[in-house]
Amino acid sequence: MDETKTHIILVDDNVQFRANLKNYIEKELNCLVITEASDGVEFLKLQNKNEADIILMDIAMQEMDGFEATKRALWQNFHLKIIAITMHTEKMFLAQLLETGFKGCVFKSDVFKQLPIALKTVLEGKLFFPEGISI
Repeated sequence: MDETKTHIILVDDNVQFRANLKNYIEKELNCLVITEASDGVEFLKLQNKNEADIILMDIAMQEMDGFEATKRALWQNFHLKIIAITMHTEKMFLAQLLETGFKGCVFKSDVFKQLPIALKTVLEGKLFFPEGISI
């Protein structure tokens, strides 16, 4: 495994979206997707076996949603840097992301534009939320 690249775990139930995002992350952002999961349950099983710099987490998933998966993961390791990837843009929803412990959020509609900035910001230890969102 390349130790110089940012290691990412990708969690999303949409297989095509996940494949497109992985391709973008590895080819355009020069990062490494070290593992993938299709829901929160699968993520929690894989997460302890794979040390990631960043976790990209979908929110709306069938088996276990991103909120519950993030709560459980942070309970085990509060240092994790988890960025939500979502279609929801409501302010109350974003406030819930902060409450849960997410370090950032990118909208699926703008993921290729927002993700490079979000990764850099969160890796620097800061929070990232899309433009125009004030919480």
